[in-house]
Amino acid sequence: MNLKQPSQKTISEVLKDIKEKARKVGNIKLMEVCGSHTQAIEENGIRSLMPKNISLFSGPGCPVCVTTTTEIDEAIEIAKKGITVTSFGDLIRVKGSNESLLERKAKGDDIRIVYSAFESLEIAKQKETVHVGIGFETTAPGTAQAIIDAKKKKITNFSVLSFHKYFVTAMDALLESGEITFNGLIAPGHVGTITGSDSFEFLSEKHRIPQVISGFEGFDVLVSISILLEMIEKKENITKNEYIRSVTKSGNRKALKIMDEVFKPCDASWRGIGLIKNTGMKIKFKEFDAREKYDIKTKKEYSMPKGCRCGEVVKGQIHSEECPLFGFCNPENPIGPCMISVEGSCYNTYKYSK
Repeated sequence: MNLKQPSQKTISEVLKDIKEKARKVGNIKLMEVCGSHTQAIEENGIRSLMPKNISLFSGPGCPVCVTTTTEIDEAIEIAKKGITVTSFGDLIRVKGSNESLLERKAKGDDIRIVYSAFESLEIAKQKETVHVGIGFETTAPGTAQAIIDAKKKKITNFSVLSFHKYFVTAMDALLESGEITFNGLIAPGHVGTITGSDSFEFLSEKHRIPQVISGFEGFDVLVSISILLEMIEKKENITKNEYIRSVTKSGNRKALKIMDEVFKPCDASWRGIGLIKNTGMKIKFKEFDAREKYDIKTKKEYSMPKGCRCGEVVKGQIHSEECPLFGFCNPENPIGPCMISVEGSCYNTYKYSK
């Protein structure tokens, strides 16, 4: 269901709308399920602008934050073989069971930060390279296209260690489990850009929860909150699309086709949450699947650092500052994954509370 962009409204008018609508509902808990929305909320002080009966919580929308120690260990195992490992910047600082990729780099392993899988593909023309593919439906098409290109060009030195995960499938499972209990969801606009607004509608229908697919400016988030409060008041358990400048009903069909060509669902562990069926993206071509190519044995267990409550943070059960490690755990001394990633709730709460 699309919504016309309320560009004629000012921030003051939207805040007034939120306050008026808040008077008509009881205590309301809303969850934003995207790291970029978390950034916008904390950077703009949106939580502090809410009426007292409206609470905002972060969800499992930060890919780095839900990457498990076992997955990091797999990447480290490959690096120890003398193979070049490429990754996005935040991930290399996350600890596995004993150490991080950054620590392995300091010990001499060839670990490089890249901005896309295509950079890794270029490196693979010269030497054996494994790209760590991470992210949801947003980044997975780029990884998939790099694999297709490698297959066509017969670049045999290239493979991918897939940490990619299906976000919409995971939200369905979490809502089904009862671990996430909220009155409304601020849904991720970048996932919606790929999957389309239609992909979210079944969540509202099945779990009887209103959603607004939102853009990433502070104004987008405020408008989305205003729309959600109106939907809650009217008991409209449907999905609306605030981010109409980017999200269509059917999404990016070309990107979806590329993903389907390369990936198939598999069970995957999410740090702080556990195993969620059919939420992982397994590569269909064994020669480009680093786990198959290098006989990496995937373990199902995962662990959290002692005292870390990132698991409760990503499920929206507590705010970041309620973790007893918060403050001692900070961007310069990150203990949990939510403090490492620039999309993490703890990172943004700490950064913008100063």
